[in-house]
Amino acid sequence: MQIVLTIKEASHGLWRICSAETVLYDRLRFAHAIRLARGLAREKFANSGHAVSVEMDCTGFTIALVHYGCAAPAQKAAA
Repeated sequence: MQIVLTIKEASHGLWRICSAETVLYDRLRFAHAIRLARGLAREKFANSGHAVSVEMDCTGFTIALVHYGCAAPAQKAAA
């Protein structure tokens, strides 16, 4: 099982952390969103043993920030 946390830009230059389409945290500053997402991923991996990734969703592409667990997934580009 692979869990992916995604950091996405929200309104007014703030950011949100999502799991699939569910918004976990919203209205975060950029650096705080990255730190929080990495901490959540680390905790989820430690508690469940499932592979967890953190990605930043940008316009036209996705950047993999961190991966805990099995080998990191291949980087993907938006179509």
